[in-house]
Amino acid sequence: MSTEPPLLPPSSSPGDYVFIDQPAELADWLAESELHMQRTGENRVCLDTEADSLHHYHEKLCLLQVACAGRYALVDPLAIEDVSALLALLDRHELWFHGSDYDLTMLRRTYGWEPRVVRDTQIAARLAGFRHFGLAALVHAVFGIELSKASQKADWSRRPLPVHMLDYAVDDVRYLIPLAEHLMKLLREKNRVDWFEQSCRELQKDVAARALEPKEDPWRVQGSGRLHAKGLAVLKAMWEWREGIARERDIPCYRVMSNKQMVAYAELFEAGGVMNPPNGWRPRWKKEFHELVADVFRAGQANWPQRVKKPKARLSEAQRDRIDALCSQRDLIAAQLDIESSLLGSRGTLEGLVISGEDSLLMDWQKQLFGDALQGVEAAQKDLP
Repeated sequence: MSTEPPLLPPSSSPGDYVFIDQPAELADWLAESELHMQRTGENRVCLDTEADSLHHYHEKLCLLQVACAGRYALVDPLAIEDVSALLALLDRHELWFHGSDYDLTMLRRTYGWEPRVVRDTQIAARLAGFRHFGLAALVHAVFGIELSKASQKADWSRRPLPVHMLDYAVDDVRYLIPLAEHLMKLLREKNRVDWFEQSCRELQKDVAARALEPKEDPWRVQGSGRLHAKGLAVLKAMWEWREGIARERDIPCYRVMSNKQMVAYAELFEAGGVMNPPNGWRPRWKKEFHELVADVFRAGQANWPQRVKKPKARLSEAQRDRIDALCSQRDLIAAQLDIESSLLGSRGTLEGLVISGEDSLLMDWQKQLFGDALQGVEAAQKDLP
């Protein structure tokens, strides 16, 4: 994005962090960090998390990476149940993440905690015009440093954690404040700081509005909408069987069978094809697979689930024209600003705007950019048949 040489990287030295798995150690580190931040006048802190969703059935937080004015700690939530003092310290400051959606979801699910102020370097990078906005890509672009990705899919629930995994983890927060300073400078130059702050608040609202309980029919996975009763019946049976196996063996469901595989089998079943289980399965799994298919047949059509048809508003020609015009305007504005079109609103968002006749689906900065292009949306909404 820039031809300027990389900025000087933040200073670091091997082992300049602590791994904390005792409540007393955490209390001492928090007290020292609070005093250190008061002395330095720093009001920004950083947080990242690691979980074990790729390795276990019940996903859980396994590590909290924290940075406070150049002090780094890796806190073990598997060993320390009560981290409320840490969360309180973070809430007294401006809290920075990178790609915070998943972190915020896990923190809310685990601790019932919603941070007071969230700032996200990924959002800042996208609004500044970066097209490659993963942390490693940004650190390389800004500081010329290559971050290791070796532990990206590691099992963070293992103990003890080896040094190379701890080094990997601390780098997720080490560069956030220097990176934030660079990105905020770019946003100030482009007069986009308000866009950034609004976007961070919108992300917090989106995460807070999500239901914590699983949806009513979780077995209706992506692709199941094209199935009829027969295919849905075997899909539901496979889902429930897979859940049982994954729970029993404490492994992620996808390691038994992926959603895509299950939908493919359901389509094959619907078409009258031969249902042979995947090669490499243990004999017990093959036997149970054949039994669940037979059970679906025995249950009979009267007991098969029906396809849920979601009501979909029919769009008038005027509304379709309005949506196309908004998308074209969006793309033009994004090109002029050198940012991704999706930052101004997805097509789905713009469709919802036209159907509802309200612009509340957009943030204030997005409305301002669309300007006169939003006029007439209410009129288009009245054209619904």
